Amino acid sequence: MKGSITKNKKTGKWDIAIDIGNDPSTGKRKQKRKRGFSTKKEAEIALTRLNGDLIEGTYIDPSKKKLNEFMEEWFETRRMQVSRRTLINQLSLFNHHIKPHIGFSRLNEINPSVIQKLITTLVKNANLQPSSISKIIAILKVALEKAVKLQLIKVNPVTNVDLPRENKTEMIVWDKSQVDTFLSNSKKFRHYTACLIAVYTGMRKGEILGLRWKDLDLEKKVIYIRQTLESDGKAFKAGAKNTSSVRTIHISNQLISQLKVHRKKLTEERLKNGTPYNDLDLVICTKYGNPIDPPTLSRRFKEQAKVIGLPVIRFHDLRHTHATLLIEQNVNVKIISERLGHSSIQMTLDRYSHVLPSMQQDVAKQLDNLFKSL
Repeated sequence: MKGSITKNKKTGKWDIAIDIGNDPSTGKRKQKRKRGFSTKKEAEIALTRLNGDLIEGTYIDPSKKKLNEFMEEWFETRRMQVSRRTLINQLSLFNHHIKPHIGFSRLNEINPSVIQKLITTLVKNANLQPSSISKIIAILKVALEKAVKLQLIKVNPVTNVDLPRENKTEMIVWDKSQVDTFLSNSKKFRHYTACLIAVYTGMRKGEILGLRWKDLDLEKKVIYIRQTLESDGKAFKAGAKNTSSVRTIHISNQLISQLKVHRKKLTEERLKNGTPYNDLDLVICTKYGNPIDPPTLSRRFKEQAKVIGLPVIRFHDLRHTHATLLIEQNVNVKIISERLGHSSIQMTLDRYSHVLPSMQQDVAKQLDNLFKSL
């Protein structure tokens, strides 16, 4: 067995030392030392483990790099992998909720206990929802997984921690009569077409605000999701939220008719405004052709719902309303999942499970009708 075991004359404890190879930067021999074992037996066990790791090639020299330093490098790489807005959000979460607590810790000092303590601190002091804490810890998990791959640490300390339980909030949607009320009383509303697209397609707000006329084929009656407007309204992202979100949605004749009316109105606005018009080919835009600020659309939609006297819901809830109404009409869940751009049918079922009890009752009635002779 390589290495040595010696008794420290000053402390009376046992120390071990073993060669771990050469330093690639200097070419000099590197030696790993561990001190303070109470018995020689403990020192022998530790040396045996070190030898085993060296032989198997699984030994990782404890990194002296601090989490802050590593995360700075990681975010630079992250810049090439995620959208600008996602990067900004993740940086903000790290700077506000991770860095102040464990940012100056060395990577090799961060263990599951440290992460669990961070979670407890966030629950008690940060006044955050469980879903927000999950997002924060998810950033750390992905980053430290990269540290494992770079052989800066041996295992990911975030793997074995307990997150606070997320309380599912009740989904609020409009029923068919409420949708009819909104649409029949909102035809003069500036953002009527955006709302109609949401109700008829279930598209996300960013997808609607990023939709271009060239992404529409009114002859074939389809919309192609190819671009989204980021949540701060400052940039467009090619593609969609994820791979499954890049999709084709078939649309109804009613929506096609409104889109034609809407395009005529935009043409008139463009001619009226002349030179200042910023032609981005957007279906939903300001009178000068610019992207509509997403929070502004949400705020105006809520104001309109309040004026009409309907329950005030979020603009995003029109997407949920679309899905719920289709499920109630017994549309195949696979088709609904594809329209929404979900990664799986299970995701659709989990999200809209609130509709299933009434559907179960319908099934029971249908069975009664099917077996009337019994």
